Amino acid sequence: MLCEKCGKNNATVMYTQIINGQKSTLNLCSGCASGESIFHNYGSLLNFGARPSANNTVCPVCRMTLAEFSRKGRMGCGECYNTFRPQASSMLKKIHGTTKHVNTAPPTEALKEEKAEKSPVEKLRDELQAAIGAENFEEAAIIRDKIRSLEKETQKGDAQ
Repeated sequence: MLCEKCGKNNATVMYTQIINGQKSTLNLCSGCASGESIFHNYGSLLNFGARPSANNTVCPVCRMTLAEFSRKGRMGCGECYNTFRPQASSMLKKIHGTTKHVNTAPPTEALKEEKAEKSPVEKLRDELQAAIGAENFEEAAIIRDKIRSLEKETQKGDAQ
């Protein structure tokens, strides 16, 4: 679609105005749009979605540049977040939907505590799997019987 003002360039800006319920739309090229008085206060909107300009900023830790981050879509290290924060905030929002990091892996200490909290039956099941893996079937049978015994005791305790 050609610019409705100059008729020469492709229209890249669509300006819609509603006055007293009447809607009017104007399709302009970026040159004509930047010259329109309606856009003087909204110049940054004309650059919305544009790629960041070439920037010499380099992360002091991993040496990643802003251009590399833009191309890869992820930071190189934790310090990149501090180094590129002003320039990358909008890109992060666009790529990931948010600028806040949400850790999805549980902390290491929590994993240690989780392993330490295994019940006697769970510990025996782990031993059983190890015995079966080592093809020590006699030991596996003994462990199996211990598991059954503990499970019966647990069921009796739950029934009371």
